Amino acid sequence: MNTNRKEDSLVKPLEDVMRFLENYTLAWHHWLMLLSLLKLGGSGKKSQILPVYKKEGFSSHCIDQVFQTDLVDLGEAVEVEGGIENLTDRSTIFLTEDLKFRRFLKKHLRPVVNTFKTRKPK
Repeated sequence: MNTNRKEDSLVKPLEDVMRFLENYTLAWHHWLMLLSLLKLGGSGKKSQILPVYKKEGFSSHCIDQVFQTDLVDLGEAVEVEGGIENLTDRSTIFLTEDLKFRRFLKKHLRPVVNTFKTRKPK
């Protein structure tokens, strides 16, 4: 399968991705993608994940660029069928099966969800 690893040296290693994701405030929309992929069982099409970004208020003129940038920022945490440069609504995005990363997600799941709940206006 052709994935987002156009050149492995350019893809962010999982350690760097995990450090970045620990800042929930900065990485909140990256967590949207990860939570969506977890809810979908570890993989999903762009068209299945994009509505979450729309619901969070991303404007139609920038949403695709934000989505693609998030994929790049998530580095080794995700793989994109056909590669990021060929991303379409039908492209499938896969969450890594790396056990260390999966433990990281499990550890941070509740705090991330609580952060989302507290930042939403009542």
